[in-house]
Amino acid sequence: MKDFFRRRIVQPILNILKQGMSPRKLAATVAVGSVVGIIPALGITTVLGTAVAARFRLNIAATVLVSYLVQPLQILLAIPFIKLGIFMFGMSEFRLSLDEMMEMFRIDWVEALGKLWVANLAGISAWAILSLPVGFALYFLCLPVFNRFLPVATVPVDVVAEL
Repeated sequence: MKDFFRRRIVQPILNILKQGMSPRKLAATVAVGSVVGIIPALGITTVLGTAVAARFRLNIAATVLVSYLVQPLQILLAIPFIKLGIFMFGMSEFRLSLDEMMEMFRIDWVEALGKLWVANLAGISAWAILSLPVGFALYFLCLPVFNRFLPVATVPVDVVAEL
């Protein structure tokens, strides 16, 4: 079972991540994929990850893969991002218990959707403010690890002689 897991899941993921990338590109890919993967808006990680990876010429498949691997964190961090956004923008306290949300929808579902929309936008704004420092921190944490464990690309002597 352990061999099957390694051969069918772990090794293909590692092959995608190491596919012709320098340690710098791989660190950037992991940082971008991780940051994009935790945005507190369900359903946009693939589009956003693809756009950012294409813009910065990163491996799109690896970026999207990393964003999918961190998606459990997206679910865990959604409420803290929303609460942080509400706090940062001085909005009125918004109760997020399931019973209170159900009651809001029973009373007026249009107003409830509006309140949830604004709260989610506050969470996305908090994510956006934190995404750059977190992304740079991840990049600089991953870079020494990848420099150590990834093979250094060597140029054959014949190619150097031709230059």
